[in-house]
Amino acid sequence: MLRRTFLQTAAASIGSWLLPWRLFANTRSNPRFHFVATDGLDSWDVADPVSWCLAHRHEPLLERAAEGLARLTEHDGERIVRLVVRRCRLNLVELLRDQVVVHYWGQQGQADLRPFFKQRGLARPDVTVVTHDRKRENVTRLTGEDFLYGSKLDDDFPLDRFLSKFANRYVDEPDDWTAAPKTRSGFAWEGVEIDSIPWAALKSAWRRSTPEVCQNCDTPTLLVNFGYPQVTMFNRAARFICVCPTCRRSFLDQTAKQTNDWLIANLDEHLQPQFIVIWGRPMERPAPIEDR
Repeated sequence: MLRRTFLQTAAASIGSWLLPWRLFANTRSNPRFHFVATDGLDSWDVADPVSWCLAHRHEPLLERAAEGLARLTEHDGERIVRLVVRRCRLNLVELLRDQVVVHYWGQQGQADLRPFFKQRGLARPDVTVVTHDRKRENVTRLTGEDFLYGSKLDDDFPLDRFLSKFANRYVDEPDDWTAAPKTRSGFAWEGVEIDSIPWAALKSAWRRSTPEVCQNCDTPTLLVNFGYPQVTMFNRAARFICVCPTCRRSFLDQTAKQTNDWLIANLDEHLQPQFIVIWGRPMERPAPIEDR
């Protein structure tokens, strides 16, 4: 209880934070320690990170810290942690029942912890995460939800509307030729709001395309936007956005998809856009469209 209170108090302050090593040692709360490599993202658990570093200082992984470790003992726990995360590009992660503490060295030394959090079911809003930049001794308080893949879905995004339309993707509905909200395609359809995708086209894509899999939930996502919009005065970019209904995260794919090929493969011929939007105006769509 004393340790948890100390961490919460320290995390609330924005100043420097030096954690006494004796508070960092194993207690009845049974914390678990893990090292995560910034390069490669390999991770492994250790019973006691200080003893482990001293015992393995001759191994290649700790080679850059070996000289300094040789001059330290188990009573120098604080110095050992700072030395190892600084010299060896490692993050030290401590797992408690409802809290995670991460030690790293500077922005460039912070590992991508999303795979680690996903594997252990920690990417949840009820998990408190305290990140400790040992280079500047800055402490930041986050939640496990901040370690999900993708972007948080806007609160006003009409996900229920999209799910309802998806459920009726094989059914013709009176409003199928109205614009789906929040879409921006770079294309235009006759009689539909410029730059927006009609529900009929989305339904065709849902029927014919294979959904992407959510990186968080490993379940199918829902395509909510596709196209080739103008991103600068003279350039366009492929834009495909999928949403996971479970974790409510969105995923943007701007890789070099052959947009014209995608339209042909995933939209019924009569549902393909007639126009391409250039500087806010619909122009007859050339064929094929060359992705740049």
